[in-house]
Amino acid sequence: MRIEKKILICGAGIAGPACAYWLHKYGYSVVVVEKAQTFRDGGQNVDIKGAGQQVIKMMGLAEAIEAKDTLERGQKYLDAAGAVIAVFPKGAVGTLTSDFEILRGDFARVLFEATKGDCEYRFGTSVTNLDDSGAGMSVTFDDGRAEDFELVICGEGMSSSTRAKVLAQETRFRYLGAYMAFFKIPRRPEDDNWAYSVNGVGGTFITLRPGNEKETTVLITFLRKDHDIEGDNSAARRDLLLKALKGRGTVADRITAELDMVQDFYFGPMSQVRASAWSKGRFVLIGDAAYCPTPFTGAGTALALVGAYVLAGEIARGESYAEAFAAYERLVRPYVEASQDQLSPRFIRLLHAKTWFGISVTHLAQKFFSSGGVQKVLRPSAAKREKGVAEDFVFPQY
Repeated sequence: MRIEKKILICGAGIAGPACAYWLHKYGYSVVVVEKAQTFRDGGQNVDIKGAGQQVIKMMGLAEAIEAKDTLERGQKYLDAAGAVIAVFPKGAVGTLTSDFEILRGDFARVLFEATKGDCEYRFGTSVTNLDDSGAGMSVTFDDGRAEDFELVICGEGMSSSTRAKVLAQETRFRYLGAYMAFFKIPRRPEDDNWAYSVNGVGGTFITLRPGNEKETTVLITFLRKDHDIEGDNSAARRDLLLKALKGRGTVADRITAELDMVQDFYFGPMSQVRASAWSKGRFVLIGDAAYCPTPFTGAGTALALVGAYVLAGEIARGESYAEAFAAYERLVRPYVEASQDQLSPRFIRLLHAKTWFGISVTHLAQKFFSSGGVQKVLRPSAAKREKGVAEDFVFPQY
């Protein structure tokens, strides 16, 4: 498709810069705006799974990502006292450790470095108004400036304010019955390159993961029937998190002791973004803004990378933007929905045992599935694993 004006991308996380990379490759002029004042290095561990691995290899970024790998060796389950229940090394069936383990900020930095010389980045900039005239999109920014673009791609994340200006009625959130928090705490001398997970009574699940030489990352999820804590109510968020940690064992006690010093803190409902339409006119969604599966799945990065590749490719080969957007949604939506459907409120409750008896049964299951004999039966060969990655998503060639 011939583009006469620039393409605007909102959001400089993962989906936005990945899409910018491909659009520039196809010859388009791209502007990326980000409401944060500077590049954001924060965030948790992200897993690059399945088809996402194929995209980064096609982008030639595998080596740069491997250089920033957290070196996570696998996952160990602990009891409340800190004793090891089960061990799932990297490559084991059931481990959360994937082939590529990297902090979200480090991955975003790799994408930023790969595109900053070719695309224009504007930090500290957000969209206040969008006017689709049919011939183009007139965009007004928070500094009062107005500028025309051919297309606007929104990759701001699940709480996107720009999405709300165009596709609010088409977007709903599916609450999965739990809240989640992730942040970083100081790394201790005894911390190694294993992820450690603990099931706590009452439906609390805690995981510590390797971050960098100074920090350990924390993920806490806990059951809550009602979705009733607003994002800006910091006192309520802290009280709820402390309640979820109280009496949950030695790992929880460590986190509680560090909580007052935490700077980079996320707290919110475990929800999915379910949009009935990903585009309207010259405006289109990508990544978590369109189809966040929740960070708990570890699939969001792969979905963002696949979506970026397909959207840019369809824009490049489509006869019109409408045709391109329709093809993008037709190709990617089944992949997205299959990923999102893996989680349900019932499955989340199963993973978050509430009673001591339930936790004891969970520990037995962890021991069983981590045993050498069971892993030998379940673990696919290297060839089958490679084939599984290759067949995770059938990529169109652009």
